[in-house]
Amino acid sequence: MQNRSLSQSLKVQGIIGLILLAVFAFFGLWASALYGLFIGLVNVILLGLTFQRANEKAAEDPKSGILILYLSAVIRFVLLAVLFVLGLSLLKLDPMAVVLTFVLMQAGQMFNLKGKRRLTD
Repeated sequence: MQNRSLSQSLKVQGIIGLILLAVFAFFGLWASALYGLFIGLVNVILLGLTFQRANEKAAEDPKSGILILYLSAVIRFVLLAVLFVLGLSLLKLDPMAVVLTFVLMQAGQMFNLKGKRRLTD
């Protein structure tokens, strides 16, 4: 069940990312949009794997499942911050294309949540 949810998330966010990549490529900003797509996919993959692991641990001990989710949030926050800094400062990518691609991909997660009662369903 969880793998299906991760697969669906990747499809929805991947399609959104590819559409934005095509739009930004029209303006010559394909590399920036591609990097935003990369960051978005890294985030959704880590999130999916974390939920899977937290669900497994929660069966044994609910507190450990919640701890995994909290630690994952911190790790993903730091990782995303580092990836954004690398892309915007070192690679000199266009901030608008990187951030907009990432943000709209994450907003696409709402389509994946339709009909669910819990985030982990």
